[in-house]
Amino acid sequence: MHISKKSSTFVWTFEYMRKRLLFTLIISIAALTAQANSVYRDTCYSVGLSGTYAYNETYGHYGAFTVDAYLPITYYFEGEVNIRMATANVHDFGLHFRPKFILPVGELYFDTQIMYNLIKRNELHGICAGFSFGYRMDYVKVHIGYGTRTFATIQKSKHSSETSVHEPHNLIYYAEVFVRPHTSSWNLSFCATNMTDYQMERMFTPMFIVNSFVNIGPHWRLTLRGLCKPVGISNYAPSFYGAEGSIGIHYRF
Repeated sequence: MHISKKSSTFVWTFEYMRKRLLFTLIISIAALTAQANSVYRDTCYSVGLSGTYAYNETYGHYGAFTVDAYLPITYYFEGEVNIRMATANVHDFGLHFRPKFILPVGELYFDTQIMYNLIKRNELHGICAGFSFGYRMDYVKVHIGYGTRTFATIQKSKHSSETSVHEPHNLIYYAEVFVRPHTSSWNLSFCATNMTDYQMERMFTPMFIVNSFVNIGPHWRLTLRGLCKPVGISNYAPSFYGAEGSIGIHYRF
């Protein structure tokens, strides 16, 4: 069977248009997915440094230095690493693992948080863990879940349990309200929670936080943060209650 040159040209043109249309459709879907994700957290990897001045009734006046890294590994999974060292000889290390489920409006997420607290001044250390389920959109972020922690003396003998304390059950919660969308060049938010990146408190000991940021160019972000804990308890060590203020700078890759 003979195929004319005109017919061959038509077939080639049709195949080319079909492949181009399919490629355009794939790119459009990917772009929409990226756009939906980026509304709530930056899609760029970032590293931040901040300094903190704080006061509480046990430690008195002290300072802290913080390093935070945000890791958007995929559109559906993100992580964080948090390190803080304080002049009060109290140091903290935290990890977040956060799978996300994109919705038509907002997104659902499951947050797993693990913290190691070294209270060297009192020869104590402990591990806290929180598992929570939440929702976030342009102006609201909330989650609620289960927390647990264990404290012990650093020199504790493996043959003795007398110097360790275990809190197996705790309700953890987080509620934050924003005044502007997350894609804005600056924002301000108000938060109430009993678990931050560095400490977990009992459910009846909330912390109140004010967060703000302003973008300085395409890569740099200036952050300001204030925290107040109006009620303090002794968490098997000198309590963290009091107030603190932080200023930091973040670089987004």
